[in-house]
Amino acid sequence: MFTVGSLLPVEGIPPGSTLLVVGPPMTGKRTLAAELLAAGLDEEGVAVVSTDSSAGEIRDTMAQYTDSPVDQLPIGVVDCAGDSHGTESLGPLDSRVNSPADLTGIGMQLTTLMERLYGEYTPRLRVGLLSLTTMSMYAEPEQVVRFLHVLTSRIREADGIGFVVAHADTMDGEHLQRLRSFVDGVVEVREQDDAMELRVLGLPEGNTDWTAFGTDRDSSAITASTSDDGDSETATDDGDSETATDDGATTEQPVDGSLREIFDTVRADAPTLTVTNYHGPPEELAVVERYFDRHGVDVREASMDVEEPRSVALLHRGDDLLASETVQALRGAIDIDSGTTDTLEQRHTSDLLTNLERSVYGASAADKGLLVDVSHSIELLANRTGTGRLHAGFQRLSNLVDDEQAARIYERLAASGVDVHVYGLPDTETTVPGVTVHEHDTEEMANSWFVVYDGGGDPDRGAALLAHELDTDNQYDGFWTYEHDIVTRIDDYLTAAYLDDVARVGTQTD
Repeated sequence: MFTVGSLLPVEGIPPGSTLLVVGPPMTGKRTLAAELLAAGLDEEGVAVVSTDSSAGEIRDTMAQYTDSPVDQLPIGVVDCAGDSHGTESLGPLDSRVNSPADLTGIGMQLTTLMERLYGEYTPRLRVGLLSLTTMSMYAEPEQVVRFLHVLTSRIREADGIGFVVAHADTMDGEHLQRLRSFVDGVVEVREQDDAMELRVLGLPEGNTDWTAFGTDRDSSAITASTSDDGDSETATDDGDSETATDDGATTEQPVDGSLREIFDTVRADAPTLTVTNYHGPPEELAVVERYFDRHGVDVREASMDVEEPRSVALLHRGDDLLASETVQALRGAIDIDSGTTDTLEQRHTSDLLTNLERSVYGASAADKGLLVDVSHSIELLANRTGTGRLHAGFQRLSNLVDDEQAARIYERLAASGVDVHVYGLPDTETTVPGVTVHEHDTEEMANSWFVVYDGGGDPDRGAALLAHELDTDNQYDGFWTYEHDIVTRIDDYLTAAYLDDVARVGTQTD
């Protein structure tokens, strides 16, 4: 049995088991999983797939739960976020995958890591996926389900244990039930009367009752390396951003005229994938189209007068060719279940995917569930950093007030030290402790969904979601990004256009 100390109300976890740690955002799931992974570091190896924190941040987190120097411990991280969230160097057991959407690449790197830990350090392994929700932002739900099936099979074969973290609030009941069918147990987390509680379901010793655990877990989970004051010199008093020149001088950059202007400019700069002379099955091309849609890349078909090449995908920006690959090879790298076996050793990653610039992700006709997941990802990044400024547009302020969980998240963000500003049509009385409320009855606010975090002075920790509502019900066209220049443009615009207005700061009342 794998021991968990006092972290869970069970005597131990049987080898080969995977537990799904699930609950609302900011209820301590991530830190609980990190502590469960670190609980056996004296005798066991740890393999982590991180979709939203760099390898360096994961190792810093593990260091909180052990007395030994973390660089001397058998910990390896498959880092799917380092390029987006920072440039920390990789450790000797770490590897990097360009995107959380490259499920084949993630599976191959995780297999290699588990084999190294097993062969060079210890046969007892703990495996963590942090988090399944972030992975679902970049890959199709069906592909994520297949990846979880492969992951749990690997853990079972290795007689290890696994912990997979996911948000429950954006999953429909059917999808959550499918995820549960691939794991051996579930750790449910909730907030009850301002305290965090958990219970364990599905293990051989039976289900447990709700038990209180931890305090303020998510705020201490993964802490950024930021300056003491957290100030960022990215904007002047009049809202114009300053850019340093080679001689050290600064030049003012003009502020954009609207959110839509920023949106159109970012979209226009996106690359295009052109598929030439396609003669394959329609479903193969559909997999490719859905994948690139999540990356804000338009997929087009073109017929050429020559026979060759056939069914080749060309990634280009204007006339500049970035990479090329056959559609069959591209689909094989994208879809983890496109082969005839669950094994990953013989699979290959894609040169085209490796060359795809992933600083901006997008989706056409995206539903609210995807945008809520992206919003939570940015909110959690701000909460872990604990400084800086965050803007959030709710279209109508009632969307914040009427959602108790959303109001709780933003109250906690303000309490963590983040300067929080919320925007929307003034269709209800809005007061959230510590949060500055901006009431604007404008078309821009009515149509725009945005969450923008400036990174608290660290250009590697900024993030932004920007979307506008389509004419169809509950669908949006948008993008999200960790690109510093784009985040700064949106932050500068909102600061210049709205922060000088008459706003109300929520205060705690007795």
